Amino acid sequence: MLRFILRLFVVLAVGFVISSQVVDRSASYLFEPLSEGYTRQAVRGQMYSLVRELGQVPAADREAYVRDRLAPHYGLGLRVAPAASFEASEAERKLIAAGSFFIRDEMQTFVAALPGPGDQWLEMKLPAEPPVGPWVLVAVYSALTLLLGAFMLVWALPTWRDLEALKTAAQRMGQGDLQARARLSRHSTIRGLGDTFNQMSERISALVSNQRELTNAVSHELRTPIARLSFELDMMDREDDPEARRRLVEEMKSDVAELDSMASELLMYARLEHKGDGVALQPQDARGWLESVVQHAGFEAGVAGVRCEVAQCQVPEVHLHQRYMTRALLNLLQNAIRHAGGRVQVSLLGGSAREYVLMVDDDGPGIAPADRERIFEPFIRLDESRDRETGGVGLGLAIVSRVARWHNGSVRAEDSPLGGARFVIAWKALSAPGRST
Repeated sequence: MLRFILRLFVVLAVGFVISSQVVDRSASYLFEPLSEGYTRQAVRGQMYSLVRELGQVPAADREAYVRDRLAPHYGLGLRVAPAASFEASEAERKLIAAGSFFIRDEMQTFVAALPGPGDQWLEMKLPAEPPVGPWVLVAVYSALTLLLGAFMLVWALPTWRDLEALKTAAQRMGQGDLQARARLSRHSTIRGLGDTFNQMSERISALVSNQRELTNAVSHELRTPIARLSFELDMMDREDDPEARRRLVEEMKSDVAELDSMASELLMYARLEHKGDGVALQPQDARGWLESVVQHAGFEAGVAGVRCEVAQCQVPEVHLHQRYMTRALLNLLQNAIRHAGGRVQVSLLGGSAREYVLMVDDDGPGIAPADRERIFEPFIRLDESRDRETGGVGLGLAIVSRVARWHNGSVRAEDSPLGGARFVIAWKALSAPGRST
């Protein structure tokens, strides 16, 4: 802290001395015409009185008159001398010829012509300023610098305290304490920096926590298909029947496909987890996009004996990230098809407050209210009808939640008019959604 204060103090002292000199010289240069005009007005009366009084004195007696009669009563330096002794410039002579007086010596000396023969001029000089030694200037500048330094400390000490708090929080973070936060006063000069650090800490903590949970969940999810593959390979070594070996090969292919699906879901989830803030939305033909995604899910729906259709599309155009929102809608459709009794419907509405509302309904068993939030967490499966026997690796709805977030929107589960579950994705429109005709 001492080094920090000393550096600030040295910079302040040097800056003060330099700036005071620069300001003084700049002000003298810029305001010289104004100062000269003011000074001329201030001494004009005295010059007029002296010239008038000396004009009544014979030219030969003026020097003695000034010395004996005027000088003792004036605090000014007065002198009468021949005009030639002043070595006046052309501009100064013009002022004299105009009946005025000229100023020289940094507005300390004033010279006017005296009437009558002899061509004499009167010089009036202001008293000399008292001598100021260099140590006096040093003392004055030092006192001012110390005073400014005291005010600087009033600012620097709280700021230093807050910087130390921020440094301590950063060190704790580096040592693995993910709950470390910078606690700063709302009046702190670095409050914005502290808030940014805390937001970064929250993000890091969430990422690390999510990474741990994801690692644990992946380990758990991989265990089952890997165990099945190991068991099936062992059975292959013991089995001689060709038909039995063929069934084992098909089962191993199914397990490999499950692992491949899990890897794809994990990559998509990780990509969305580490993506920047938001995605670029592009306009799409609303009905064409819905029908293409429904058609993509048509084969799976046909195998499951489920009718999947677009129920309504109220907007002609929708703004979205085609790849990610298509993946989210496809995940919702696949989830609905796995649990539906026979019907799945998709709707796209232009909601209030300039937003799009995408809904997927099914006629399955629905979702209990207590499970409607946690179902969007990774690797969460429900224990009843919507369980692991229906397929999936538990990342589909987590990906939907991520996609909605990157569209600056939200996703929720609720009851469907068809009797099953309804999933709703809502996100802000770039412009007011129109109505499809």
